[in-house]
Amino acid sequence: MILVTGDSGFIGRHLLAQLVHRGVGVRGIDIVPKADSSPDYPQVVGNILDRDAVMRAIGGVECIVHLAAEHRDFGILRKKYFEVNEDGTRQLLHCASELQIKKFTFFSSVAVYGAQQTPEEDSAVQPTHAYGQSKLAGERAATVWARADPARQLVIIRPTVVFGPFSRANIFRLISYVCDRKFVWVGNGEHIKSIAYVENLVQATLFLLDHMRPGVEIFNYSDEPQMTTRQLVSLIAQTARVPEPKLKIPVGVALQVARAFDIIGTLTHMDFSITTARIKKFNTPTIYKSERIRLLGFRPPYSIREGLDRNIRWYFEELKTGKAVEFESSQE
Repeated sequence: MILVTGDSGFIGRHLLAQLVHRGVGVRGIDIVPKADSSPDYPQVVGNILDRDAVMRAIGGVECIVHLAAEHRDFGILRKKYFEVNEDGTRQLLHCASELQIKKFTFFSSVAVYGAQQTPEEDSAVQPTHAYGQSKLAGERAATVWARADPARQLVIIRPTVVFGPFSRANIFRLISYVCDRKFVWVGNGEHIKSIAYVENLVQATLFLLDHMRPGVEIFNYSDEPQMTTRQLVSLIAQTARVPEPKLKIPVGVALQVARAFDIIGTLTHMDFSITTARIKKFNTPTIYKSERIRLLGFRPPYSIREGLDRNIRWYFEELKTGKAVEFESSQE
C-alpha cells in the first residue's frame, strides 16, 4: 500500500491514475477532495499538519510519496512555505517512524539550487527564494530521518518546471498565449529552459519506486532535448498549427510596464501574469540535467513534442470548451 500526499493536485492526480492502473494499493491525503472523475481509491480529506488526519491516512501503508506542498509563487508568506513544506514533512516522518514505515519518496524542486547554471545532483544547494529554502528544509528533515535507521529508504526527486493537462502554471500560460496569438517576445528567446512532461515524471517516479534501496538517493528530473525559449515557442506554434509570434518588446520597456503591475498587485493582492519577477525569469537560463536516473536505465515514454500535443489538445478540447476540471491544491 502506498500513501500519496497531495493526491488531488496536478502531479498527484496523474500519479494516482498510473498506480491504480498498475493494480497497486493506494490511499491519498489532500486538503481538497478528489474529483468525481478520479480513479476509485480511498482518500483522507485533511491537512498533513493535522496528526490525526495523517495517522488515519498512513495506517497500513508501506511507502509514502510526499507531493503535498505550498508552491505558489504569489501571495504566500515565508512562514507558510515552511509551515507546510518543512513542518508538514516532519509530521509525516514522525508518523512514519511510529508505524515503522521504511520507504519515503520526497518531491522537492530544482529551486534548491538557486541561480546556479547547470547544477547536478551533487552540486551545492543555494536556494534564493522561500519556496526553495523550505523544500531544502524538508529534504534535510527527510535525510535525518533516513539516516537514523539503516533499513530506511529515501528518494528525493527534484523536478524542473512540469507541464501537462490539468496544470495552469508557467508552461500553460506560455501555451495559452501562443495558441491564442497573444504572445509577445520580451528578449531574444535564446535562453535554455528545462521542462518536464508530467507523464514522463510520473513514469520516472514509478521507476524509482521499483528501484528503492536503503539510504538516501537524489534525482533531478527534466526532459530532453534541452530547448531554448525560441525553440519551445516554435514547437508549440507548430504543434497547435498557429503562426509563430513575431511581435517584440524591449526588455527595458517590459520591465517598466511590469513594475506598474507589481505595485497594483501589491495593493490589490491580485496575481498578474506580467510581473518583473516573471520577465526576469523568462530571460534567465534554467538548465537542469537528469543523467543519474537515465544511467539507471530509465527512458521517458513521451517526447516533449508528444507532451505538448497532449497539453495543447487538452487546452483546446476541454479547457476552452469549459469542460476541463482544474486540479490545483495549496498542498500539491
